[in-house]
Amino acid sequence: MPSSDFDLLRALDPDPRAKSTVDVQRAIIDARRKRAVRGAGYAGTAALTAVAIAGVAIALNPGTKAGPTATATGKATATATAPKVVPPSRCTVEKLPAPKGAPMAIIGGADPAGRYFVGRSYPKGGGYQAVIWHDGVGKEVPIPGDDGEEDLRDVNASGTAVGYGYITATRSVPYVYIDGKATRLPGAERGSAYAINDKGQIVGDDEEHPLLWESAMAQPRRLPVPAGSTSVLVVDIDEDGTVIGTIDNRQPYIWPANGTPHALPLPALDSENVEARVRYIRDGWVSGVANIGGAKVKSPQGRAGAQIHTVRWNLRTDEVFVDETESSADAMNALGWQTFVAKKGGARLFADGKVIRLPGLAPLGDDALADIANTLSDDGRTIGGQSNDANGVIQPVVWHCK
Repeated sequence: MPSSDFDLLRALDPDPRAKSTVDVQRAIIDARRKRAVRGAGYAGTAALTAVAIAGVAIALNPGTKAGPTATATGKATATATAPKVVPPSRCTVEKLPAPKGAPMAIIGGADPAGRYFVGRSYPKGGGYQAVIWHDGVGKEVPIPGDDGEEDLRDVNASGTAVGYGYITATRSVPYVYIDGKATRLPGAERGSAYAINDKGQIVGDDEEHPLLWESAMAQPRRLPVPAGSTSVLVVDIDEDGTVIGTIDNRQPYIWPANGTPHALPLPALDSENVEARVRYIRDGWVSGVANIGGAKVKSPQGRAGAQIHTVRWNLRTDEVFVDETESSADAMNALGWQTFVAKKGGARLFADGKVIRLPGLAPLGDDALADIANTLSDDGRTIGGQSNDANGVIQPVVWHCK
């Protein structure tokens, strides 16, 4: 499992990394306290790595009903192949305003067109404040709670967003923001909501089971998992209702909208000990990362760790692609294009075999993670994320590409 400092810091994503404003050690401690993995069979860095993918792995209750084994078959139903689109040649960066003058904010999710963005700000008084931006204008989304930590993780084309809020220091609950109001999702006394599609289907968990809500008003249903699994992390849902996640922090898994849940094939990395984790699904394309378990190489900071390979799965063709020039799997769109952080730092767009640089608000310094592109529109022209400014303070940004 990945164990470098690089992966540990990515695991705190999308928290700020500003040198002058963030106590990294305290952030790590807080992450462990807030999003503990209870009895999952792995801990420390490996557990935090799961957070980097899009949430936190949940320990499975021994009484959870087992689903099909990883050898089961079944495909996701993908929509028609998108027409050929010419990749952009250059991109410019724009800083978005944070509501009420908050000194820091990040973008973590967006709708497929790139009109809505969601994330959170870091107000001067402390804590986390959920935020939604629409056509460049941001506003705070009050999520009820007592602990000062809240976040919106995803949003669809109608502006309905999902996320979580802490109601105590150790208990989060899933929320949906709809018609201008944040409401708790039914059927879950704790947990988080991670993704929503344009149909309004929502995927998340109750800290014991992966859940799928057919709508914001519906009771959730538990997604089956392979027998013998100790933990599961569900991360995203496609427009047809296909859900993806990771079993035991090493095996990519898919719950097709119409089919049998099954494991995704692991990429060939010249080893029998390959591990992989998935992050996004869009129109039959899945993105994630893989590594050789126990392999020790140097991270972008020059420290020992496990080498990360970016992976794309095409569910229509059953093909698996390993992209050697990338060191992370960030956003994915319907064209199979992907954003990533280059091995030496800096955000990039990988589009139809072409790599396009995404400039930051300031020149790239020692922080290889100063610029991260967390969202990518279906046309590849609007990208949302975060960038350190000239003072090393993290800011919400949108890249406009043409």
